[in-house]
Amino acid sequence: MKKYIAHIESNGKGWFSVYTKTEFPFGVMGEGASIDEAENDFLAVFKEMAKRHQERTGEVVTADFSFVLDMSAILQESKKYISFSVLANVTGISESQISQYACGTRKPKQQQRERLINGIHSIGKKCLSIV
Repeated sequence: MKKYIAHIESNGKGWFSVYTKTEFPFGVMGEGASIDEAENDFLAVFKEMAKRHQERTGEVVTADFSFVLDMSAILQESKKYISFSVLANVTGISESQISQYACGTRKPKQQQRERLINGIHSIGKKCLSIV
């Protein structure tokens, strides 16, 4: 079964959307109040749409998905555990800029994205080393 990428974004208000850039013979997207809920909704919608498509056309459409989070989803999920103020101190990226990335009003360049991800990982490792 071919593997496709499904993208997860956040609207900055605690809601997540999942979509794929791959063109299937039917529309598919998912949404939810958490990343897991959005992924599960996406998979359920895909399964139902593939079933309907097969009933109409006889064509079987199968796919396996790898879910990739955009920066807004990563930051929205991270803020459950760390503040943007702490992340700003660790990364050197301003708190207001991090907020804009989290809300999706601005997209970070690759270098900023890497700094943010490394900062989140660094904070996590420091927390693990406490015990």
